[in-house]
Amino acid sequence: MVVSIKLEAPPGTSLKSLVKGFVLTKQTEGKSPRTVEYYRGSLKRFLWYAEKQGWSDNARVITEWNIREFLGYVGSETHRWGLEGNGSETSQSKASYSTVRHYFVVLSCFFNWVTQESLLKENPMARIKVAKSKPKVITPYTSEEINRMLKVCDYDYEHNAKFLGSRNRAIILVLLDTGVRLSELVALKVSDVQNESGWIKIWGKGSKERVVRIGKTAQKSIWRYLLFRPDKGEERLWLTEEGRPIGVDGIQSLVKRLKQRSGVNGTGSVHRFRHTFALNFLRADRNVFNLQYLLGHSDLDMVRRYTSALGMEDALKAHVNASPADLLGLR
Repeated sequence: MVVSIKLEAPPGTSLKSLVKGFVLTKQTEGKSPRTVEYYRGSLKRFLWYAEKQGWSDNARVITEWNIREFLGYVGSETHRWGLEGNGSETSQSKASYSTVRHYFVVLSCFFNWVTQESLLKENPMARIKVAKSKPKVITPYTSEEINRMLKVCDYDYEHNAKFLGSRNRAIILVLLDTGVRLSELVALKVSDVQNESGWIKIWGKGSKERVVRIGKTAQKSIWRYLLFRPDKGEERLWLTEEGRPIGVDGIQSLVKRLKQRSGVNGTGSVHRFRHTFALNFLRADRNVFNLQYLLGHSDLDMVRRYTSALGMEDALKAHVNASPADLLGLR
């Protein structure tokens, strides 16, 4: 009779233990809870795949080809991670190239850290390259689309759903007027909003603080929402009808439903408001440094994408009056 013995990883080389140490390191570095969860979730899926394939828990035996195999799984398989039912929607279809790169970046950070800690002699990621995904064309919401979503909010307000109507309208206008990230919107507290001046304190990536502003229209929408907001001592600004804070998924579902009810088609959801704010701000104020500050970007790379998108729009509009074929006067 053959007895199979599964050898345990030597001290300091357990893959699962190293993942825990890496996540703790990110927490002590002051990374935001959302960033820490991003690392934890991605590495949890890597560990799931490693166990499913019967890999050793010894990090020293993880090879370049193991990593390539894992990235190949992410990029080619559907119904990933063994998930079923609610919450599995994003893993049911084939992953995008950018998703594969996300896992590559996380694994690179992880194994770089393990190597720097002298727990591995060789980094299995050293010879793996994944090119950056090409940026997509930025498509903002049109004024008509925004007005249609706001009309749905007003309809709810006028038909005995004053809390939902006022809350949803305020959320749409704050997103439109500030361009804040979804995580920043969810984290807002009542005390962060100075509604008379329109100043809002934002806690951005890496716990960086900045102040943004909303105009009179958005200020009025928040004032009205606060009239109907449940007063149960909750600090968070955005609440459900039961008085509980709305999470990221709740805001995404809210915007998705508003789009469906108003007949607004096309890809993009909450983050598309960020693009809409950026392009409209640049039309009124061409100062890219102002936009960089308001969006909370650490550099101008993303801002340059917005200036490029604005240039594309201007060029297409100019072509209406400068079409060489049209100027020939042909019929």
